[in-house]
Amino acid sequence: MKFKVEFVYKLDQEAYVMARQLEVSNFSLSASSRLEGAPIRPFLSQPRKLRSDGSPDLDVFAFILANRDDMERFWVGQVVELEP
Repeated sequence: MKFKVEFVYKLDQEAYVMARQLEVSNFSLSASSRLEGAPIRPFLSQPRKLRSDGSPDLDVFAFILANRDDMERFWVGQVVELEP
């Protein structure tokens, strides 16, 4: 499943990749899930992001990288593959 990276950031000891879902499909994460080959934690969050009309943007997800050093592999605008 493809996503487009919108933001990459660190908070304390964790690294996050916020990405927009490009393909309409339901998914869930497991202990072996990967984002563009990088292991991610099996935790999924939808940040409070609004569209220009004020409605919630439910196509953006925040992924937590299992290894903070993998953050260097991601950049804004990159299209990445989620392996749930």
